[in-house]
Amino acid sequence: MRSNAGPYKVTDILEATSGRLYQGNIEDCFEGICTDSRELRTNDLFVPLKGKNFDGDSFVLPALNAGAGGSLVNCAIHLEIPFHLSKFVLIEVQDTLRALTDLASAHRKRYPIPLVAITGSSGKTTVKEMIGTIIGESLPFKKTEGNLNNLIGLPMTVLDIQPKDKFAVVEAGINQLGEMDLLARAASPNIAVITSVGLAHLEGLGSLENIANEKFKLVEALPDDGLGIIPSDSDLLNKRARKLGRRIMTFGFNVGDVRAEKIKTGNPTSFEIVWPSGRVEINWNIIGLHNIGNALAAFTVCSELGIQTENIRLGLEKFKSPAWRMEVFDLGGSRKLIRDCYNANPISMKAALETLVEDRNHVSTLAILGDMMELGEHASELHLTLGQIAAQRGPHMIIFIGKHGSDFAQGFVASGGDEKSIHLYEDKDQAWEFIKDLVGNFQRILVKGSRAMKMEILADLIEKEK
Repeated sequence: MRSNAGPYKVTDILEATSGRLYQGNIEDCFEGICTDSRELRTNDLFVPLKGKNFDGDSFVLPALNAGAGGSLVNCAIHLEIPFHLSKFVLIEVQDTLRALTDLASAHRKRYPIPLVAITGSSGKTTVKEMIGTIIGESLPFKKTEGNLNNLIGLPMTVLDIQPKDKFAVVEAGINQLGEMDLLARAASPNIAVITSVGLAHLEGLGSLENIANEKFKLVEALPDDGLGIIPSDSDLLNKRARKLGRRIMTFGFNVGDVRAEKIKTGNPTSFEIVWPSGRVEINWNIIGLHNIGNALAAFTVCSELGIQTENIRLGLEKFKSPAWRMEVFDLGGSRKLIRDCYNANPISMKAALETLVEDRNHVSTLAILGDMMELGEHASELHLTLGQIAAQRGPHMIIFIGKHGSDFAQGFVASGGDEKSIHLYEDKDQAWEFIKDLVGNFQRILVKGSRAMKMEILADLIEKEK
C-alpha cells in the first residue's frame, strides 16, 4: 500500500515514532509512505513489515536502490549499507508495525476532520459504502478502499488523508486480541460504529465476550464529544455502553433511537426509517433484512455529519451492493442468483439463508454453501448449529462444500431437515458436476462461503449457464 499525502518530514517521523536517525539528513522529507516495495515511487519512505509469507526487512536495500528516499528499520536488524546508499535516510524503531500506527496517529492530529470508524462481525464494508454513496461527490473525503481494514490498511488510509478531505470513513477489522487498541489509536475517530457482534474470527478472539470487548474499544477511544453507534439488540454492547457514560445512539428493528418500521421485503424492498424528530420512506432494490440494519447505521452516521434527510434517502436508494456481497443477478425469467462470496461466519450465513427463503412458499430455492473459516476449536459446533438454522429456514436443496459438511448435515437432519435434500462435496469441481444440470430448476440460488473457499467460481459458472 502507498499513501500520497506528503510531505512527511523526517523530524516529524522521528518524533511520532520515538525513532533514531541512523543515517541521512534530518532536514529531508518524503512525498509518500509505502509498505509494498513493488509500489514504491521516488522519494517514498519505505516501511518494512513482517507477515506470514514475507519479511519486509529483506527489501530495505532493494527499496533504496529502487529510488526510495529512506526507510524505517527494526533496531534489532543489522544492515550493511553500501557506500552508494549511505546518503539515504534510515530511521531505527523498536517495531515497524507499531511505528506505522504512530505515524498514522500523528498524521491524524494534523487533520482533525470528522472521522468515522466502523467495526463489526459483518456489515462493515456495506455501511462504509452506503455512507460513501450518500455523500457522493458533494464533499471530498477519504475512505477505506476495498477491505483494507487491518493493522496495515487502516493506518495507511489515515496517512493518506489530504488537506482537501472534509471527513474520513475507515473500517477497523480485527482477528486477534489487542488489535483494536492499535486501530483505534491510528484512527482517533469522532464517530464509532459497531454494526454487529457475532461468532467470527473465534480462532484468534476466543469467545463472543472477547469479541464484544475488542470491538467496544473503538467506542471507548472516542473523545468526550464523540458518538458511539451500536445495534439495539446487542445486550453485550448495551451493557458496556451504560457503564461508559458517553453519548450513544442505537439502531434496530422496531426498537432503538433510529429504527426501521413498515418493512416490506422483496425486490424492491421498502421500509421507513424512524428517529425522534422524523421519519422517511426508503425504496430500494437491495435484498436482506440485515441490509436494512446496515442502512440504519449509515443513516445515523450521516445525520450526525449534518447531511440532509432527503440527500440520505436519495443516496440509500441509489446504493448498490459491493462486489461479492449479497449481489443479485438476473438469470432470466423470474430466476435470481444471490452471490455472497466475500466471507462467511454464523451471523452472515444466517442472514443470507433468511434472505434466500423470504418467499420460499412461492419459489424453489437452492443454497450452495461452503465452509466458514477462522472458527478454531468451535468450528464443528458452529457448522452443526448452521445446519440446524438451515433446517429451520428450509431451502428446497442444499449443496455443502468443504470439510465441515458432515457437521452441517448432522445439525440439519437432527433439526428435522430432509436428508434427501442435502448433498455434501469435498470440492467445487465435484459439486459442479452434480448441480450443473439442476440449477435451471431453481428460481432462487444462493452461493456463499468464506473467502478461502472461492465460492464465486461456482456463482460465475451458474451465471454463464443461465
